[in-house]
Amino acid sequence: MNLLLLSSLFAALPLAAGAWVRRTEANTGLVKLLLAFSGAFLLSITVVHMLPELYEQGGHDIGPWVLGGFMLQVVLEFFSRGIEHGHVHVQGGHSHTLPLATLLSLCLHSFTEGLPFADPVVSANLPFVAGVLMHKAPMAIALAAVLHRSHVPSGRSWAMLVVFACALPVGIGAGLLGGDQLGKGFLTRALALAIGMLLHISTTIIFETTPDHRFNAKRFLTVLAGAMLAFLSMH
Repeated sequence: MNLLLLSSLFAALPLAAGAWVRRTEANTGLVKLLLAFSGAFLLSITVVHMLPELYEQGGHDIGPWVLGGFMLQVVLEFFSRGIEHGHVHVQGGHSHTLPLATLLSLCLHSFTEGLPFADPVVSANLPFVAGVLMHKAPMAIALAAVLHRSHVPSGRSWAMLVVFACALPVGIGAGLLGGDQLGKGFLTRALALAIGMLLHISTTIIFETTPDHRFNAKRFLTVLAGAMLAFLSMH
């Protein structure tokens, strides 16, 4: 996919989410279903398609980078409070300090995800692109909802959304520069980091669809639909 078009799609999502949340309060139930669908889709694409190709490219030495991405996401969530998987109840937002910490954490997350898209093979992988886009949509809605509920002033809120919107395209640009300077191995390791982060997020999303460990038919069917669509998109 054309990198300019890809960057525009990723940048437009947070801004559209901000406009939508300002017009109508985010529906928590709908966001959770969107997350369940995107989590199942992303997990299926990652495990069945992206991981085998990654190990084929990077060999067994790539494993620590995948684990590193997983652990990096664990650290980031101490600051983001789980917005990546739809949490919109962030305490302490009235001080305007926590939303800034949240923004920085989410920007680093998005920046890291953007790095491997500098590789033409990854950016042309439409199922993976679709999975990341599906993950970004409810994530952007959750961020916009947190800013709104934390009573961040409108101008500052939009500024934060614009900064977040630019993080992934900036990551793509950094990936292009790093790939030119450091070679193909840099982008392979960047993809491993991103996949580790996405594995953490997608599995957490699926586990959180049934927080009380009770069967929920609607969410189960949503997860099943996401996994089925992922399989169909790879064939």
